[in-house]
Amino acid sequence: MAQRIYLIDDDEAIRFSLTALLATMGWETLSFESVHSFQASHPDQAALNGCLLLDIRMPGKSGITLLENWEQMGCTLPVIMMTGHGSIDLCRRAFKNGAFEFLTKPIDADLLIETVSAALEQQKQNQQQRKNQAELQAKLATLSAREQEVMVLIMQGKSNKEMARDLSLSPRTVEAHRASLFARLEINSLAKLIKIYGGLKGTT
Repeated sequence: MAQRIYLIDDDEAIRFSLTALLATMGWETLSFESVHSFQASHPDQAALNGCLLLDIRMPGKSGITLLENWEQMGCTLPVIMMTGHGSIDLCRRAFKNGAFEFLTKPIDADLLIETVSAALEQQKQNQQQRKNQAELQAKLATLSAREQEVMVLIMQGKSNKEMARDLSLSPRTVEAHRASLFARLEINSLAKLIKIYGGLKGTT
């Protein structure tokens, strides 16, 4: 899915000007006059790709309220908050709830382009990271129960002899399980095993 910019602002003039500005960079912008219209058009916000430009104060559901619920809904789009009535408390509240950036109106064109570009890049990197982790987890799922036990002990720094003793197996059998799990995970060294899988939940 191509990256898009989702713009929510109750001011029609701002929606028009920002959409025109972002179009100069070749970015597609979908604009909405309220949080309600955005959510009605995109009920599955967790599946969106790109970034969100969000006004803080609007009639109905405010932007800050949407931001506060954003991560709870499983949404991963970077959120750039915008306001014409900025305050330290609002800024702190926005960042506490995961805002990518906090911009005050009138928004400098170069700053907006720079910020949106950084947000889109972060989203792309986050998606790639999630994809990589899913692929690693899929490989882990192919391991047998015994291979998983051997892997845990390898991560603990145990030698083949120590693993054989802990698992009541022969060293040769442990070595066979070790070779098999390396093959399934498509790695060829202990260093790669620790580097790639050491941080994944369930491997220690």
